[in-house]
Amino acid sequence: MNDDIRDQIAEAEREIASFQAEMEAVSAEIKRLMAAEDPSAGVSHAGEIHAARQEKLRLEFEIKFRKGRISRLRFG
Repeated sequence: MNDDIRDQIAEAEREIASFQAEMEAVSAEIKRLMAAEDPSAGVSHAGEIHAARQEKLRLEFEIKFRKGRISRLRFG
């Protein structure tokens, strides 16, 4: 494996770590929003929760994409 491939793998691994940290923050925000809801008082954060869940799905995709790229670089 040459240095260019190693550098690309290292960069992808750094991106994965960054996305994972973002995903943890988004998960915490989802939990916070859900806990703050009070249907009897008319307090709903459905829009914000939906947007946060969409962001979490995007981050999961980005992580899977980078892992696939790492595999292609290692074995391709």
